[in-house]
Amino acid sequence: MMKAYWRYFLYIMNHKLNVLIECWKEGLYFQGVIHDFSKFSPAEFFPYAKKFYSGKPLVLDEELNWKYAWLRHKRKNKHHWEYWVINPNTNEALPMPKKYVIEMVCDWRSFSRKWGKKVKESTLNLTDSIVVHPETKRELELMTSPQRTDKPFN
Repeated sequence: MMKAYWRYFLYIMNHKLNVLIECWKEGLYFQGVIHDFSKFSPAEFFPYAKKFYSGKPLVLDEELNWKYAWLRHKRKNKHHWEYWVINPNTNEALPMPKKYVIEMVCDWRSFSRKWGKKVKESTLNLTDSIVVHPETKRELELMTSPQRTDKPFN
């Protein structure tokens, strides 16, 4: 299991570096540093490592622990759109403060990098598949528009 923990730790560090680079470009220095810090907590770290890096299927209790870890992660990190959903049955969400919208987009962009090296221009836009407040949706559409040239966001 130690190998799984090490591999997951390296994944987190890679992800944090990539998000830091994207946040830095947008002037979100502090958010770039603290992004996804909750992933180091035992409640998230161990279930994630087992789920994605152990190479073994999870038993029922382990799968449930991972689901709790994912729920905890979304509820502790304001850059996740799920944090702002107040009624999933009616698709009702609060408006996300702009700094968290920007961090969310930086998070999306980060997946086009490996250890800080730019791989490709990210065109990932999940605006139509997530539940967000109409104001947040408008902001996201502006931020992720291919025609957009006014960087940084803030």
